[in-house]
Amino acid sequence: MAIEVTSIQERRHRRIIKKAGQVFKHGAHAARLRKRRLIIQIIIAAFVITIGTAIAFLSLSYISYSKIVDARLANGYLTSRAGIYAAPRTLRVGQTLTRDGLVTLLRRAGYIESSASDVWNGSFIAQEDSIEIRPHQAGANTPAKIVRVGFNKKNRIAELTGDGASLEAYTLEPEVLTNDASMKTGQRAALAYKDIPQPLMQAILSIEDRRFFEHRGLDLFGIGRAILRNAGDNERGQGGSTITQQLVKNTYLSPEKTFQRKYAEAMLAFTLERRLSKEDIFALYCNEIYLGQRGSIGVRGVAQAAHIFFGKELKDLTLSESATIAGMIQSPSRYAPDRHAEASIARRNTVLSAMLRDGAINKEQADAATSEHLAVAPLKDEGDATAPYFIDYVNRVVEAKLASSNQQDERAVRIYTTIDLDLQQLAEAAIKQQLERLDKTSKNRDAKPQAALVAIEPQTGNVLAMVGGRGYEESQLNRATDALRQPGSVFKPFVYAAALETGLSPLTMYADAPQEFVYDRHAKYRPANYGGGYSMRDVTLRTALVKSLNVVTVDVAMRTGLKRVARYAQDFGLPRSEAYPSLALGTTEATPLALASAYTAFANAGVRAEPNPIARITDASGLNLVNEEPRTRKVVDASTAYMITDMLADVIDHGTARAARGAVRRTAIAGKTGTSRDGWFVGYTPNLVVAVWIGFDDNKQLGLTGAEAALPAWTQFVKGAVELRPELGGESFAPPAEIIHVDIDPETGSLASANCPHRQRIAITRRLAPNVECYMHDDSSLIAESNIYDLPYAGDQTAYIPEATPVETHAPTPREISKEELRDLGSSSTRVVTDRRGRSVLVNDMRVKSNR
Repeated sequence: MAIEVTSIQERRHRRIIKKAGQVFKHGAHAARLRKRRLIIQIIIAAFVITIGTAIAFLSLSYISYSKIVDARLANGYLTSRAGIYAAPRTLRVGQTLTRDGLVTLLRRAGYIESSASDVWNGSFIAQEDSIEIRPHQAGANTPAKIVRVGFNKKNRIAELTGDGASLEAYTLEPEVLTNDASMKTGQRAALAYKDIPQPLMQAILSIEDRRFFEHRGLDLFGIGRAILRNAGDNERGQGGSTITQQLVKNTYLSPEKTFQRKYAEAMLAFTLERRLSKEDIFALYCNEIYLGQRGSIGVRGVAQAAHIFFGKELKDLTLSESATIAGMIQSPSRYAPDRHAEASIARRNTVLSAMLRDGAINKEQADAATSEHLAVAPLKDEGDATAPYFIDYVNRVVEAKLASSNQQDERAVRIYTTIDLDLQQLAEAAIKQQLERLDKTSKNRDAKPQAALVAIEPQTGNVLAMVGGRGYEESQLNRATDALRQPGSVFKPFVYAAALETGLSPLTMYADAPQEFVYDRHAKYRPANYGGGYSMRDVTLRTALVKSLNVVTVDVAMRTGLKRVARYAQDFGLPRSEAYPSLALGTTEATPLALASAYTAFANAGVRAEPNPIARITDASGLNLVNEEPRTRKVVDASTAYMITDMLADVIDHGTARAARGAVRRTAIAGKTGTSRDGWFVGYTPNLVVAVWIGFDDNKQLGLTGAEAALPAWTQFVKGAVELRPELGGESFAPPAEIIHVDIDPETGSLASANCPHRQRIAITRRLAPNVECYMHDDSSLIAESNIYDLPYAGDQTAYIPEATPVETHAPTPREISKEELRDLGSSSTRVVTDRRGRSVLVNDMRVKSNR
């Protein structure tokens, strides 16, 4: 047996090595522990920082989105929605309005009956003969907390008070026309939670958000359930978005699908749930949810869906119909009952199964509703979109106005328009009824005429009403703004205005007889009066316009200068035209909107107002992007405009538009009929200009005069407009200082004598007023032996009058001028002269130089 002998030194060395190994091993272990602790500490720190950052980020986000929600609620949730709005209605004492009519207006403007939260535009309480309005204070135009509107037995507003104090007027919140610039919507009314029937509410909750009254805006269980259900059954699938999320998506956000938008949707829903009650959120959802389109009408809100698809009020819906509407929410186009009946029925049954699952209905009710036939109501006229032609016009104008701004997304702007929805209803009714009358008497059953109406405020150009055709669903062509048609005699006032501007008098004599006119050296033009009738006498320029005499009108245009007439017409806002004699008879095409704008110059002291459908445009924060001011231009002298108006008033009283006088009473009106292939009438009060056109799209001959085709609609509309808004009328047109009124003999254009069988009071400037008495009916006259029928036409009368500069006068307020005063007016007025043939003739003409 071998014995290993080691030295003490070796053993010590081994122990040292062993101990060192142990120390190294222990150190490595300790290092690993320290490293692990460091990693854990880093992870914990990173987690804490992440959580802290997330909390800080979410807190800042919550604050940011809270400001958005609070701003919306402060301004009134409905009023602050992006979209296109009508002009607000103003209530005044004496206004024609019933109690029930005001209730309808309030509901359509976003007011809720009984008490309501600030999410609505206000609330109201209807009593037997009065209504108390509690406005949303942030948006109110009065500091009063309660506005009381009292009515009398004549259906007029008898009392208007704010907190007991009398008010001159109270303006309601504006009514929304559409929340989507590309969509037309019908009339809507704000729907409160209590107005939603229980079956419809249960149907929506069962299929869209069964835990709505349990979650706080976000439903994680619902999201998970939706993922599982959608993976296994597309037909019974549902989205993970809660009703609150869907509401903010429809009212706050753009439609693109991005993570940023989904995050904003979640934060806004979370925030909104902490500001509003569940009842208000559900009611807003039922007001705002998009439910497809029927014809040209965009359907928004369950109440409108009930009306458009089933012709019913919400309270009258059956369980089957309620389930159908609830089923449409997921995909309005796919489940539209009027276009996809089978898919709609299948979806309805899915909703009924969900309601049965949730215990909202029993099996007997579910079976009965499932077997019910789906009957869609025909689309009635009352369901037509609100002012669809006007909305198209607004969209076009807005695009142009925002093109130069930084506002790229039109959904983010609120467009406040000038349209008066009460006047719009009157306009649509007037056009509809006139077209129905024409249809009954028309011999052509295959083709039906179209129509257009435009109403403009002459001082501002604000468009108050617009109808662009027989029906928007039938044709989207806006004939009010886009149909260029020959206006016929409606153009004549511009010819006579140009003549008056150059110095011609309304009493200048012209021959009402067939004539041939030579132009461009060798070209000849032979106009004829309408119907081929002539008096074969000399008539005054004034009479020629009142009687709409074609030959005299061409004569006036030729003597004034065709190029000058064309330039004046262009100044009136009409399209540029060639200087041919036929221009005087309205052969240049124009739209009803352009003609209505042109006539504003006659109603507004010679100042033309450009058409304007926009009051202002704001962004989402309420900042004005466009604050529209009237765009006006002076085109003729105020005295010229007044003399034309005085003549056109005679058209109403004694001319081609006599039918209007009996209907529109206690209101000053003037206007002109026009007959080409179409029928026209453009007329005005001191505060309203209205143009009406009736004709065929294919330019076929209508076969009716303007008085027969267009005047009845004009009369019906203006009569209703003045009754509804008396301020749009006016008892008289305000005359300029240089205008005087004199009595003349219409046969001679001279001052009426005691022997004249006919007298006519006319408006005329002092410098053009006649200063001799009638020579035909007075033996003591200077030319008693002369006969009016022997007088030459106006070309001979004006041949010897030198050109002169205009004479400025400062006449007092118009009054009747004595004959003695008129005789002292001098040689610049009417006088008797001897012509080259040695005959005494009456001259009533003073030409002036013009730069035109």
